Amino acid sequence: MDTESHNLTLEPYPEALYEAVVDAVPAWIIKRIHEVSTALSGTVHPELELMQSQLVSSVTAEVKKNLAVLLATDVDTQNINPLQVLRDSTTVVSDAMVQVGIPFPHRDQFEVRAMPNDIYSIGPITWRDLSEDVHDAGITWGAWKAAVILSRRRDEGMIPS
Repeated sequence: MDTESHNLTLEPYPEALYEAVVDAVPAWIIKRIHEVSTALSGTVHPELELMQSQLVSSVTAEVKKNLAVLLATDVDTQNINPLQVLRDSTTVVSDAMVQVGIPFPHRDQFEVRAMPNDIYSIGPITWRDLSEDVHDAGITWGAWKAAVILSRRRDEGMIPS
């Protein structure tokens, strides 16, 4: 796992989610660049094609760093979820789309409130938006997190055994 540079150790389920997400990010971000650019301008803008490798590297680096930190954080103190890390990582892609003149899409009020910085709706809504492997790892991680929290609340006497 590439969390060594951050001196972080992850539990097995968070590690599986981290690995699945990091493996899926390059293909996912390329797919989203193509889908969004084509939907809004009829084609993939040539300058975006030229920037693609740099954009993938930038998004991947941000996801690696921020996801590792989140997943290494105690479950009781996590204040965002991993999908939000992915949504937040797309700012560099949105900036590139603005730079090359991709028109802005219509966004509903929920999207604007929930994802104010994701102006092109690049970020994922569900785990499946990245891949089936990420979906499986995300569901498993969520169940693990819930089990940890429930176990702690039982141990604290906050819920019956």
